[in-house]
Amino acid sequence: MTGQLKVAVLGAGQMGSGIATLLADAGHEVTSWDAVPAALERLPSNIKTTLELEDAVRGADLIMEAIAEDMDIKHGVYKRISAVNENGILASNTSSLSASALAEAVSNPGRFAIAHFFNPPRLVPLVEIVPASSTREDVLQTLKDVLAHAGKLPVVLMKEAPGFVANRLQAALLREAFSLVEDGVVSPEDLDLVVRASIGPRWAAGGPMTITDLGGLDIWKAVTTQLYPVLSNTDTPPRTITDRVDKGELGAKTGTGIYQHKPEEDQRVKDRIEEHFKLEFPNL
Repeated sequence: MTGQLKVAVLGAGQMGSGIATLLADAGHEVTSWDAVPAALERLPSNIKTTLELEDAVRGADLIMEAIAEDMDIKHGVYKRISAVNENGILASNTSSLSASALAEAVSNPGRFAIAHFFNPPRLVPLVEIVPASSTREDVLQTLKDVLAHAGKLPVVLMKEAPGFVANRLQAALLREAFSLVEDGVVSPEDLDLVVRASIGPRWAAGGPMTITDLGGLDIWKAVTTQLYPVLSNTDTPPRTITDRVDKGELGAKTGTGIYQHKPEEDQRVKDRIEEHFKLEFPNL
């Protein structure tokens, strides 16, 4: 499956609209579906739109699903897709649900995989491609080829794991970060500075495996021997997060979270992130 594809993107929210625009700009014939007309009206003119799901997916070579993060809702949509399209590759943008569990509602489940984009999908290079237990190798290769052609850096996981790779790494670091703050070791502001002024740039430049090799495996054997027994191993969310969520303090989206937020300051952080990606991956 090469060249221009007929693509259906399901969901025209922040993720779906970004994925649709990315694939349309890469030269594919893209149709976007959403149940909310106003969401479709915000899409650029090179994307077809429809309020009828079956019209969007009928005859599609590739179906990218970016709807609500709910297993039952996704299963319902997959069954409707299967009734009119039995062969097109179906990829979900889920960030947390099991690929094998999702594939249970798909006719010809070998065509199903996860293609996990990061927000904003047009900017962040990485896409995690996660197989279900039944996913065919040609499906994984096609997804990788399509996404690479669209300017992404796709990583095909060797097998599925809860949270995939990037979110597991983020969650592991956040568990220890919040533990250090809640134990009174460091302030939130200084913890952010520690990451920005040390491991953040180092890992961004080389990745944790490369940096470990550069530091010396004997050194890291000693460090991990000492630290692993005392690192946080809590299996519940940090109380800093749960307490604020209970109060409706959700971060930038509500103006208050761990910090007080101003739109112009948040935008400066987003601009720095964009500048980093452009510097690190200038050819994308």
